[in-house]
Amino acid sequence: MRLIWDIFTDRLSLWVRWCKEEILKGLSFWQLQWKQSLSVTWKHILKRRTSVAAILVYSILCNFTWSLWHDPWFQNFPLFELIGNRVIYNSGLPRDTTLSEVIQDSRWDWPAHVSQLRDIAAACSDSQIGQRDAIGWRRVGGAFSFKLAWESTRLAVPLVSWGKIVWFSGAIPRHLFCLWLTFHKAHFTRDKLHRLGIVQSNLCPFGCGQQESVDHLFF
Repeated sequence: MRLIWDIFTDRLSLWVRWCKEEILKGLSFWQLQWKQSLSVTWKHILKRRTSVAAILVYSILCNFTWSLWHDPWFQNFPLFELIGNRVIYNSGLPRDTTLSEVIQDSRWDWPAHVSQLRDIAAACSDSQIGQRDAIGWRRVGGAFSFKLAWESTRLAVPLVSWGKIVWFSGAIPRHLFCLWLTFHKAHFTRDKLHRLGIVQSNLCPFGCGQQESVDHLFF
């Protein structure tokens, strides 16, 4: 996700410059098609496009580079996915046109003869055209952070009661992992191995006469 953000913000780096010259070749990032010849990194980047589009917040003035049809500036979706190729053709606007073509004197100016675009125009009427063009991460003017990127990809669940017992600074990683397995009852104890037919006996090897289980070993 950070690499995608670097491309959007035109970060001064050799990698971004190379990608724009050799990979994008004048295309919008959203127009690039998946090809077998792309590197593993770029194949992974393209798989992330949908999830990134849902996070970005566009502030629109009169951008001459954002693609009208392909950038997800409208409700986090590319217009061509919502209206299709036929509507684009009927609009009379080229496929490579930019947002500036439908903004005149800081007002929206959509082709009036295409009925499907009237719904888009009505939805855009509530969108104010700002003082400057910008792409924000999760909010207007928001900057990228790895924490926000991680939170956007993971499934948020409530903190378990034993979380601070297992995960704390200064602990030994091997011990943390072992304790984490314990709370999830994920150790391959003899009672489990016996049910799977891997061992002949489920008794504790210490000779106490009880079944070897997580509760027996740790609690």
